[in-house]
Formats: sequence, structure tokens, C-alpha cells
Amino acid sequence: MQRRLVGLFALGLILTQAAGSSAQDALPAAPTNAPLAAAGEESATQPQASPVRWADQTALIGSVRLDSATKTVVATGWVNQTEGPIEVLACGVQGKVHESVFVLAVNPLDLQAALLLAGLKRGEPMPELGVGPPKGDPVDLVVEWTANGESRSARAESFVWNLEANAVLPETPWTFTGSVVKDGHFKALAEESLVVTYWDPFAIVNLPLPCGSNDEILVVNTNAVPPYETPIALRFTPR
Repeated sequence: MQRRLVGLFALGLILTQAAGSSAQDALPAAPTNAPLAAAGEESATQPQASPVRWADQTALIGSVRLDSATKTVVATGWVNQTEGPIEVLACGVQGKVHESVFVLAVNPLDLQAALLLAGLKRGEPMPELGVGPPKGDPVDLVVEWTANGESRSARAESFVWNLEANAVLPETPWTFTGSVVKDGHFKALAEESLVVTYWDPFAIVNLPLPCGSNDEILVVNTNAVPPYETPIALRFTPR
């Protein structure tokens, strides 16, 4: 019963953080590998995160893991893009795969629920794309993968190159902005932009650097990114 209440608490946090949210016209949550319901389908169903399951000190929310001791959230996926312009660091499988470095095989609701349970709090939403800066708690992002039988890891910002500065992004925590429920829809389900480099009020995590306001100057750092389709884990740790 206690663990069920934890799951309901996480869902409540998601739903109550957005002003003007409606309980009547919500989209249902969908498994990562299933098509999302179209607007208006099953409109009486609340958006819901997956049930919380426990394995020792680890909470499992769908495919997302939360270490209750360290408050670290881990989602898994693969390398999606090894060169070219980007607006997204990590999207869902039905997201903007044409401009995202990584794809994470997660339900966006599960990811946001886990980050909320880790203690992260969002700030006031940005008014529109490219208009910021984003507000919310800082979170460090680290990408982990295996190469030639050896474990590798690097900070998420090291995979992004700034053409204007002619340099890799400097080390920085990212910002947990949290997506919102608007007109009964959890907006991160629309484009599955989970972690973005171009400021997006509907994304879950945003890049806090000023270059996040420009959608034309950030590209994949080809010197750092692993080969295409390399399995990765993205680790979120509240700072």
C-alpha cells in the first residue's frame, strides 16, 4: 500500500505543477513501444506514470530506475545521431529523432515521476520556444556506455559542440524544468523531447546556457559521441 501511495504521489506532483490543468481531457499514458493516443481518444483517462516496483533500494517506474539512497535516476537507450545540427540531447522513440543525439526507451511520464521522486523541483515555465532562461533545480547528466569491453562515461554537455564559440559546451548542471499538463495533456508526450539543448517549455530537462536560445548553432560533437546505435545509460543526479 505504501509503494502504491508513492506512485500516486508522483502522479499528483506532475498534475498539480501545471496551472490550468484539466482532469477531463487528459491523454492516457502509453508504453514506450506503443503509439500514443490521438487527442480526444479516451479523454476521461488521467495521464498516469507506471506503477512503482521495488528491488531493494531501487524504485522501478516502467523502464526508469531510481536509487532511493543516492536519488539518482537512470534511463537507457542508444546513440541516435553522430553528426549534424541538434535541438535535443535525448528524445523518446517517437520524438525528434532527426535532431537528437540520443534516444531513450522510456515513457516521458515515468521519467518525470522518477525525477520528482528524486526531489527535483521545477520553476516557472518558459513562455515559448527559445525564450528563457529555464528555471528549476540543477541536475547533473552523465552518459555511460561500453567500448571495447571497457566502461566509459562522460558528462552530457561534452557531446554538444557550439559552432558560434567553436568549442564544446562548458561543464554545467542542466535544469529540471519539468513538463506541464495543459488542456488536459501532458505536453512531454506530444514530441517526447526529454532533455533539450534548445529551450523548450514542454521538455523535462533544459540546457541552462545562453546558447539554448539559438536553434542554429549547436551540433553533435563528433569527437566525443560513441558509434551509431551504441547502447547508453543516461544518469540524472540532483546537484
